[in-house]
Amino acid sequence: MPAMKLSSDEIGRRYGKALFEFAQEQNQEQAILEELQALTEIYRQVPDLGAVLTDARLSTIEKQKILTTLTNSASKIMQNFLKLAFEYRRLNAIPEITAAYEKLYDESTGTYDATITSAVKLNSQQVENLKKALTKRISAKAINITMKIDPSIIGGVIVQVGSQIIDGSIATRIRGINRVLLND
Repeated sequence: MPAMKLSSDEIGRRYGKALFEFAQEQNQEQAILEELQALTEIYRQVPDLGAVLTDARLSTIEKQKILTTLTNSASKIMQNFLKLAFEYRRLNAIPEITAAYEKLYDESTGTYDATITSAVKLNSQQVENLKKALTKRISAKAINITMKIDPSIIGGVIVQVGSQIIDGSIATRIRGINRVLLND
């Protein structure tokens, strides 16, 4: 029976978790996070880098030269991790590995990313009040907020933290009222 091919997200979760657990043992979570983020930025600047280091375009020796350049200033932990990822042809999943690592790091530090969607631009005091209420509601130590404006929600706000959504938009309330009226 052939081996099942893993998705990039699943590879990211597995490798990100393994790297995070090892970094925790070494008390290097923050340092490794910063190295991963720097590497992911290189991947953003050179979108084909992961594929080049994984597929058959270049010889193994050429790929190793690129990897050596990438890891010259990296910590020993990161150098070993990238060599392992190279051997298992997983360097194309660095962005997914970074995302999984960041999620585990945020959970361990009580930091969460939230997206707040409103119909109009909120002032700084309104954003701060939402941030405080949200911090208390989800028992977070810190929250990073991204604001979005969507006039179609009419009013109120929609808050998303991970997979949790708190929908306090007027548009949703109107749809709810319509359903009640149409079902009676």
